[in-house]
Amino acid sequence: MHHNSLNISLLLLLCGCLQECLSEAAPHHHRRPSTTFPYYHRDDNEHLPYNTIRGGSTLTKTKKRPQQRNKKPPQQLLHNAVLITVQIHRDTTAQLQHIQSHASREFESFLSNLPKLQYFQPKSSCQLDEVINTFSSVLHSSNNQIDTSQLLKACRSHLHLMKSAGSSLRLVAKDLESNVSKVERVYKSSPKNCRTLSSLLEFERSKGIHDGNRLKDPSAAMGLLWIRRSLAFQCDLYSSLTLRGMHPREAAMLAYTKHLKPYHGWALGKLFTASLTQLPVRKAFIAKFAGVDMDELNEPLDSEIVKKLRLLVGVWDPLLNCWKEDFERLNMEDVRRV
Repeated sequence: MHHNSLNISLLLLLCGCLQECLSEAAPHHHRRPSTTFPYYHRDDNEHLPYNTIRGGSTLTKTKKRPQQRNKKPPQQLLHNAVLITVQIHRDTTAQLQHIQSHASREFESFLSNLPKLQYFQPKSSCQLDEVINTFSSVLHSSNNQIDTSQLLKACRSHLHLMKSAGSSLRLVAKDLESNVSKVERVYKSSPKNCRTLSSLLEFERSKGIHDGNRLKDPSAAMGLLWIRRSLAFQCDLYSSLTLRGMHPREAAMLAYTKHLKPYHGWALGKLFTASLTQLPVRKAFIAKFAGVDMDELNEPLDSEIVKKLRLLVGVWDPLLNCWKEDFERLNMEDVRRV
């Protein structure tokens, strides 16, 4: 309020100085005539004040000389006006800087008092992260051993993700769940003998339940064999989703031909082929993994899911290679059709 009143006073003073300056600079005959009463009109329209003197019967009018004022020259008035303008500008600038500084401090205080907002992550996207994390700890890179307990946990996590993706992978998910249950039964019966995938296979083979590479079904070895083939099929399918040139149906048929079809009989082959023809477009797949509707899928979210799928594929590749090597080393790679 103090700054405002000071600025107003200075502005009024400036206006007065300018008015006086203009008045001094104007021609004498353009001045506004005085309205002070009494006055009389002269022939030249000049208004002259007068004094009345009574003496007998005669009324004498005498001209009153106007008082002379000490007036400053116009140049001095203009100089003062400039000084006042500069002072107003300085005061206004200082006042604005003070207001901006105060507003900035208040806004920072307001932001600091706001509750911390957590980034919302869709459910399916969280599940995809969990699948990546759990599979990342399955393979011990120091000795290329596969942790059985962690593998089963990762497969269960992956099952939840597959089921959240809708009906397109329902048949694949059902087959995977059946094989995971076979492995879990054997592992729970003797956890100490089944700590790694290699030790589990050797444990079953030592019991004499397999005939060379003709595996008994149901058994943990048979379950692990088909889990690996199923993950290899999905690895190729997910890898194709990171690209935009191929429809998921076409990519799924190529992956099926490579990893599953050689071991499927006629009936099972027809069933899987019919199921894979129902796969939706790529955008629907990505949206399911992101946990959003198709119309909510934007470019940043698409890129985020693609990045996560590439991470998953990168985790699966070395794991599946070691997995297959264990079966081939123990001569337990059953290639019969079912």
